[in-house]
Parts: sequence; structure tokens; C-alpha cells
Amino acid sequence: MDNTLLISLIALLGLVLGSFANVVIYRLPRIIEQEWKSELDAYLEEQGIAPPAAAETGTASPRPLSLSLPRSHCPHCQTPIRARDLIPVVSWLFRRGRCAHCQGKISLRYPVVELLSAILAVIAWQQAGTPMLAIAIYTFSMTLVVGGLIDWDSQWLPDRITLPLMWAGLFLASIGQNPLGLSLSHAVWGAMAGYLVFWSMAGIFRAVTGRDGLGGGDTKLLAALGAWLGGLVLPQLLLMSSLLGLGIALWFRLREGKQGEFPFGPALAVSGLILFWHPLPL
Repeated sequence: MDNTLLISLIALLGLVLGSFANVVIYRLPRIIEQEWKSELDAYLEEQGIAPPAAAETGTASPRPLSLSLPRSHCPHCQTPIRARDLIPVVSWLFRRGRCAHCQGKISLRYPVVELLSAILAVIAWQQAGTPMLAIAIYTFSMTLVVGGLIDWDSQWLPDRITLPLMWAGLFLASIGQNPLGLSLSHAVWGAMAGYLVFWSMAGIFRAVTGRDGLGGGDTKLLAALGAWLGGLVLPQLLLMSSLLGLGIALWFRLREGKQGEFPFGPALAVSGLILFWHPLPL
């Protein structure tokens, strides 16, 4: 196959996968929250207590949400989006970032994530020596993008993002397919070191202040990065993410008017991507 055609097809696939990544970013936190509420309601019913929603409104629980159902809809007017308005990037540009029904503003993030996905897919293919490595590099990169944006929105990192990323890193190292050439022992020690660093820091912070500091999601994400990048990169990763985290904290305080808690996952994700693509000299 002509190389230009192949790269074009890979970019197109990246756009489609980027569109799905937007769905995951938006829906996964809501799906998990809905599952938590369902479990709580089931427990309350077992105890003979009416769930809060039923007790207050007398209505049934909303229809379960999934990554495929219901159909994509406008976040403002809830109108289902037509197929012709779901073309990655093109539909957003054609509609000038507005809903076709209510003219509500659609975030610029959607086409940006789709374009970023296409770029990462092409770069992964060009940098990797085998299709398996290309898939591994792309999956690692986009998982960090998805996890970082979920944390930015909700200030928590789901285990469904961090744990599969960690186990994938360990698995690839075990079969000699780590993109950076890490052995299994280096990947294991990297995951252990990453987890223990944040786990220890969180424990010390809790003991001194009496409240939680770093979240468990950040700890698991650092363990995942250790499995992919190795333990020797962790000092650079922590320094870079701390500087980025300071910038994020200032943003949330000045722009969003929030003090105290801020998402650290985006800082870890960006730092992990930078050190993966451009390792700094040790």
C-alpha cells in the first residue's frame, strides 16, 4: 500500500478513536457515579429505607448510561445528534462549534482531542517497528490524555483508567515489547516505586494534617507510569509534574475561583507523555 494512503487511513482511524475518547471522557465518570448510586439505593432498600430520589420525587431512577447508549446528544438541549453532525472535526467546523438544534456552544475540546488522537496515531505508527508496538504507544498516550481530562473535569481518576494502564505496561515488559525496551524487572520496580512514593506521601500528609492530600487515583497513575517508563525516570517525572501541578493550582484559584483541592492527574499525564516521547538525560 502507498505510504501516503496508509498514513491517511491511520489518521482517519485516529480521528474516529478520538471521537470515542471524547465519549469516554464525558460519560465514564457519570457511568461510575450512576453505578455507585444504584449500589447505594440497593443497600438502602435492603435496609427498608426508601432511596433519596424516590423518597423526594416519587420517580424512578434514570435510564442506565453506557458508552454506547443513549445516542450522542447535545449537552444543552439533550437533542440526539444526527449522524452527519458526528463526523470528527469536520462537523464541529461546519457547525462553527454550535448545536444544530439549539445553537448551544460545543466545547473546542472535542475537535482538539480528535486531532490529537490522529496525530498520536500517525506518530506511533511512524516511530514503532511493529504494529503491536504502534498500538501500545498509541494506547499509552491516549489513555493518559483521557485520564488527565477526566481528572481535570471531576478531580478523580477512575481505576478503570489507571489499573489497566499499569497491567498493560507490565504485560508488555513481560513479553519483551515495552516501547522503551524496559525489562520486566525494571517495569515491576518502577510500578512499585511509583505507588510507594505517593502512598507514603499521602500517609505522611494525613498524619500531619489530619486530612487527605493526594488521591488514590494519582498514586495508581504514578504506578502505571512507573511500569511504562521505569523507576529511574520517577525523580524527573515528580519534579516536572510538581511544577505543572503548581500552574494548575494557580489556574483553579485565579480562573475558577477554587482553593484547596485541584487535579494533579493532568500534571502527571502531561509529564508522562513528555518523558515518554523525549526522555531527559539522567
